[in-house]
Amino acid sequence: MKKLIINADDFGYRTQINSAIIYAYKNGIARSTSMLVNRDAFDEAVVLAKENPGLGIGLHIDLDKYFDIKHGVGTVKGWLNNNVPAKQVIKDEIKQQIEKLLSAGINIDHFDSHHHTHLYPEVLPVVVELCKEYNVNKIRFFNKFGEYEQLKQLLISNNIIFPEHFIEGWYYGNVDEDYNISEVMTHPGYGEIWRERDLAVCCDKLLMEYCQRNNIDIIKFSDL
Repeated sequence: MKKLIINADDFGYRTQINSAIIYAYKNGIARSTSMLVNRDAFDEAVVLAKENPGLGIGLHIDLDKYFDIKHGVGTVKGWLNNNVPAKQVIKDEIKQQIEKLLSAGINIDHFDSHHHTHLYPEVLPVVVELCKEYNVNKIRFFNKFGEYEQLKQLLISNNIIFPEHFIEGWYYGNVDEDYNISEVMTHPGYGEIWRERDLAVCCDKLLMEYCQRNNIDIIKFSDL
């Protein structure tokens, strides 16, 4: 049986996104989300998370202030001013975000990041250290910024679990790709066409019926 994580990114960003993620959980196929802790709707997201305890919650690590990002398309162009922060600076930033989420009473079942910056070769070893420190052993991982094999071995040697396959957004036929366990990254939301499209797919009854017919099990990171 195939296993599929449908993860809704950006929980805590805005009210319109929070509402859509909860709708996709209650009425659709999303069973996992990842939370931004330093955005406007964080406190609201915490309340919603506690009201919906079956929804898996990860930390959506936000390191955007250190990167040059083309925000219209979400492309990371590189480190801001080609300046790689000291390892301790990155670690302290991520720790602050972890502690804020834990202090709010939320259990973290995985790590991922805004614009996938946790996959930078300078960042992922820091995240691995924090995985071990905070006993979070699930992570989003795929080949994004290079050094894939070295980083993959780093995760394996530290007993950190990740889906073998990653689907970066909904597109035609992606649930039929060749995998045993995969994550689909999705961005449900209201007020933006691309987010509303993602919400519609998450709640597509034909998709849900298709997964049931074809033995595609919808899981959370904590089920890995």
